[in-house]
Amino acid sequence: MAQYILALLISLGIGFGVNSSIRIISDGDEALVARLGKYNRTLKPGLQFVIPVIEKIVHYDTLRERLLDIPKQEAITKDNVPLTIDALVFWKIQDMRKSFYDIQGVEDAIANLVTTTLRAEVGLRNMEDMFSSINEINTALLHSLAEKTVNWGVQVVRVDLQSIEPPAKVKLAMEAQRAAESQKKADISIAEGKAASIKVLAEVLNLDPNSREFLQFLIAKQFVDANQQISMSENAKVIFMDPSQLTEALTGLIDQDMSRVESQAAMRAKLFSKGNSQPKE
Repeated sequence: MAQYILALLISLGIGFGVNSSIRIISDGDEALVARLGKYNRTLKPGLQFVIPVIEKIVHYDTLRERLLDIPKQEAITKDNVPLTIDALVFWKIQDMRKSFYDIQGVEDAIANLVTTTLRAEVGLRNMEDMFSSINEINTALLHSLAEKTVNWGVQVVRVDLQSIEPPAKVKLAMEAQRAAESQKKADISIAEGKAASIKVLAEVLNLDPNSREFLQFLIAKQFVDANQQISMSENAKVIFMDPSQLTEALTGLIDQDMSRVESQAAMRAKLFSKGNSQPKE
């Protein structure tokens, strides 16, 4: 009876030993084996064996690309404007032994390095340049991180700045500037539209846009439009004016403007001829 029990225990021990010594490493992963507390080898994907008791898998990780979300950081620009920046880092392990044994907490180390490098890059630029050079900053960060992590056993694949947020006061000033630029463009478009409509109107009336007749027509049209707007008001008072007096008033205004223009032109011509008549030495 004792022999059967002993054989059973031996069988169970052998089965447990064989089972605990077999390891399956998934595709894209690796594992580090330590023998008696010291690094021994790296297990590649596939069926692997580990000596029970003597050997132990101390680290198992993937070599696939992974994402590291950097917490929002405050960085000061060259012109002393604080910006809140959010970034993403794509990285992967290339040498698992180095990343595990040489660097303590490789992911935290990468995050700290990204934060330091990001602040340094932002400090080289003015705030206005930040929004127009995001791709340039991403490239500069990638090159700088690649140089500093060359002995870490990792590769920084890509850096993406997700957002750049200026302070509230600066944001309001930027919005006001954009609104002013939009209003300026709108005013230019309105002016161009009015100029085009006047040109078309002159062509329809078969008049020279610079002629007195066309100017009389425009002034009369503006007068009629103004009266129409006044009449639409709730507190408007209707004022009747003799058409002949209106025509005389408009003609008088035009005559005054034309006389002023002709007088200025005559004075310039006189000064020009006087200057040319002086004898040359």
